[in-house]
Amino acid sequence: MAEKPEVEMRDVVKVPKDRVGAVIGKKGRTRKKIERAADVELRVDSESGEVEIVGGSSTLPENFYKARLVVQAIGRGFDDRSAMELFADDRYIEVIDLTDLVGRSPSALRRQKARLIGRGGSAREKLEALTGTKIRVYGKTVAIIGDEEGIALAKRAVERLVGDGSPHNVVFRELEADQRRRKQRRLLRELGFNVDA
Repeated sequence: MAEKPEVEMRDVVKVPKDRVGAVIGKKGRTRKKIERAADVELRVDSESGEVEIVGGSSTLPENFYKARLVVQAIGRGFDDRSAMELFADDRYIEVIDLTDLVGRSPSALRRQKARLIGRGGSAREKLEALTGTKIRVYGKTVAIIGDEEGIALAKRAVERLVGDGSPHNVVFRELEADQRRRKQRRLLRELGFNVDA
């Protein structure tokens, strides 16, 4: 079990002003849920979009860190239920800055975000299904919540679609093949075979 700190922990996460309400939640429910799960206090400044996370002497450092990730995830467009998954030990978040892949041109950003989302969200949903992740396209970023393997696959798919300009069907076909390989490895592992060697 982790050692509890003697001093108070503090950190500030800046969230977009239009996401402050999502951090607080209806009647403050989301904030309370995060506070209870991590044993922290959230101090939300609606004007600046700053969320101060304060942990006391009973707060475990890993819970403090996870509370920070949950607030960050909500700020990147996830609903509270998806963001709260980050309290699980095998769930992580990766945020990709699209300007690193396509530059700062507003029209290029708009076009590539549309490619990632697809008609009615179909491309994003297919990426989520094939990688076992949750993906949000918000502002100039793409945020991914999942396990390490899923995040790596989703990140590579985003880079291929946006950075390389690869066609959707090519990227999806590669992900489907990888999904089959992962399923086979999992089955072999369950049968007692050492497939990691």
